[in-house]
Amino acid sequence: MESKEAKELVVRAGRELVDSDLIARTWGNVSCRIDEERFAITPSGRDYLTLTGNDIVEVKIKDLSYEGDIKPSSEKGIHAEVYHRLPHINFVIHTHQENASAISASELKKIPLSECNFKYSKSLFSDEILCAQYGLPGTKTLRKNVVAALEHSKSNAVILKNHGALCYGKDYESTMQIANELESISGNFIEKNGYHLTFSEKKDASQNITRLKDFEQAVLAERGGNVILNTDPEILSYISLSKPLLPYLDDFAQIVGLKAEAVEDREKSILKALRHSSAVLIKDLGALCWGKDEGDALAVNMILKKNCKAYFAASLFNDPQPINKFECALMRFIYLKKYSRLSEK
Repeated sequence: MESKEAKELVVRAGRELVDSDLIARTWGNVSCRIDEERFAITPSGRDYLTLTGNDIVEVKIKDLSYEGDIKPSSEKGIHAEVYHRLPHINFVIHTHQENASAISASELKKIPLSECNFKYSKSLFSDEILCAQYGLPGTKTLRKNVVAALEHSKSNAVILKNHGALCYGKDYESTMQIANELESISGNFIEKNGYHLTFSEKKDASQNITRLKDFEQAVLAERGGNVILNTDPEILSYISLSKPLLPYLDDFAQIVGLKAEAVEDREKSILKALRHSSAVLIKDLGALCWGKDEGDALAVNMILKKNCKAYFAASLFNDPQPINKFECALMRFIYLKKYSRLSEK
């Protein structure tokens, strides 16, 4: 394939994935094989909707080397492993999609598709989808764990523990299909295993929104930026547990923080909680999600909901275990010092 064509397909895939809610902002990455030696991949920390073919980076499969000033995705290593080990594969998508990510927070080692009522493409999925062990994003450990899963997987997708999913196919079209079917399979699987949310919907819901808006104004007065109010069932169900929300997915640790505090509906408590996190859970009301602009606030809002869903989905199979606190602190530090600045550019 010509380099220009491969880069155009990567840009196209990124935009389609954003439109389908399988990725958002700078999360995940997309690549296309150019030939036996090279692949084209999305750059590090850049919004998919702003990308052009000139922003896509060519990377050598053998040693991950590249030319130019634009850095390729930090997950280029797992893409290279797919292309190296599977010569018939020409397109790779790594997503943080909601349902597959929710399953990734559990201790499951595989999803048996015999327990799925969804009609999937048997040419793309075997009778199971494997779950790779956890590794910090962009590390050799993650790469090694992906390789271990690839060596045993007969499906064209692998779930990455506490992280997301890796989908790969012979071309752009089939890989997009795989990513979409994986999300439907994952959603069907957790529902079949009893996924449901319990929360009491208050009769005075409008008063709750008014109260949240009062707190929103207090946050904006102190911090500026942008605030989004969240009263989704996943959020309200978790708030009913009356405990802080910890990172069950690594993008929560990166973008939201080490925890989202659960506090009473008092202005002082809410402002204090938001000094150490980008979100706060407010008893009986909902959540406030803060960002320096609307895009950041939307990202926090989406990840907060997804992390709650991951907790409840994992609870179907085991006692959910958050990611190691030290690793969360490291991811948060790297994100604030590196990736958030890249996305600003």
